[in-house]
Amino acid sequence: MAASRFLVIHYLDGTSETFTFPKQAKDHYDLMGKLNDAMKADRLVIEADGHLNIIPLSAIKRLQFSPAPETLPGEVIKQATLDP
Repeated sequence: MAASRFLVIHYLDGTSETFTFPKQAKDHYDLMGKLNDAMKADRLVIEADGHLNIIPLSAIKRLQFSPAPETLPGEVIKQATLDP
């Protein structure tokens, strides 16, 4: 079984939600396409526990994916550290 991925959504109101999900991309090229599409979207759509969640990006402060993909688009700053 593939390792789980985690997404923590930090909202502007100070709350957060964590979603766990399996690998979504078939390969490196599929992943790059999905990342580029997500970076252009105005909402995040997640099917979880039989429910469809549509979350406007205007309500989100930060998205935190773990583990980070090994390959990322060129505009991504890599190997950064988040200071408290």
